[in-house]
Amino acid sequence: MSTQTPTSLPALPRRADARRNRERVIAAAGAVFAERGMDAGVPEIAQRAGVGKATVYRSFPSKEHLVAAVACERLEWITDVTTAALLRDDAGAAFGDVVVAIAEQQATDCAVAGALAADIDLPELHAARATTQAALESLVDRGRATGELRADATAEELRVLFTGMSQVLRADTVRDPTTWRRYGRLVADALRNPQR
Repeated sequence: MSTQTPTSLPALPRRADARRNRERVIAAAGAVFAERGMDAGVPEIAQRAGVGKATVYRSFPSKEHLVAAVACERLEWITDVTTAALLRDDAGAAFGDVVVAIAEQQATDCAVAGALAADIDLPELHAARATTQAALESLVDRGRATGELRADATAEELRVLFTGMSQVLRADTVRDPTTWRRYGRLVADALRNPQR
C-alpha cells in the first residue's frame, strides 16, 4: 500500500526515457523560471524541453508540482552553499559570502526568489525549506558564537532583510549582479557585530 500523500510530487519514473524526459522538463522549467519568474507557462516550458505538454503533465500533475520541483532544486543549492560555508574557519566571512552568493544568483535567476517565496503546500517543498532554514540557522548561530555576528542576530532577521531587499530590486527590474552583490553585503553587514 502506498504511503504517498495525494499532494506529494510523483515518484521518480522508472523507465529510462521517462526519467530523461522528467530531467529535461525540470531543466527547461528551471531555465524558463530563471528568465521570466514562476509565472511562465507550461507550453513554453514544454517547448524549451522539446516535449509535448502531455509529457510534462505525466511527470507533474500540475504546474504547482513543477514549480515545487524547481524550487526544491534551488533550495538544495542554497543548502549546499550554506553547508560548505560552515566548514570554513572565518565564520564572519563565510556568512557574508553566503548572503552575497544568494543575492548574486538572484540577479539572473528569478527562480531563486520563487523558491523562497512560492506559496505551495507540498511536503517535498516544506522539507526542502526546513533543511535550508536549518542550514542558515546553523550559519547564523556559528557567527554569533564566534562573535562575528551580533549577539541578538537571528536567521529570521536575515530572511526579513534579504526578502525586503530582493522584492525591491526585483520590482525595479534590477538584473545587474554588481548591484545585487552590493545589497547582499549591506544585508550581511546589518547582522555583523559592530565591535568587530
